[in-house]
Amino acid sequence: MVEGAGLENRYARKGIEGSNPSLSVLPMLRLIRSYYLATPAFYLADRLFGLNVRVAFLDQWPTGRTAYYLFAFFLGLVAWRRPAWTAQLGLLESGANVALLILSVMVWYLGVLETAGSDVGRLETVAPETLVNFVFAAGIAGASYTIHRLHAAP
Repeated sequence: MVEGAGLENRYARKGIEGSNPSLSVLPMLRLIRSYYLATPAFYLADRLFGLNVRVAFLDQWPTGRTAYYLFAFFLGLVAWRRPAWTAQLGLLESGANVALLILSVMVWYLGVLETAGSDVGRLETVAPETLVNFVFAAGIAGASYTIHRLHAAP
């Protein structure tokens, strides 16, 4: 009886995996990198057309929004230069993005409660861009988490 890794299995850092495990995650890695490298397009859509679907939680702070766009593009460059870091970068940034979106919705909701208790006030709704931003961030977080779990599996 011969023991060892055959053509269909190879030793990985944390055990034996299929001969081409990376093929299943390559499209997700490309998606994550492309998402961050496309940040200048998101920035232009925001500035030129008022379509803010990437950093919706910083609507009231334009300087912070620009800084976040620069940070996200920088993450894209890092993910492009260091592909092994792509999943971790995507998970950290999109997780922070979702957390900040949740915080901004909570602040909005507190404003709704305050407006509802007053005689004068206008009730504002959550902008559709905020929901699109949430879907984008949650999708990148899901892809990053899936890649991370596949690489961490024994």
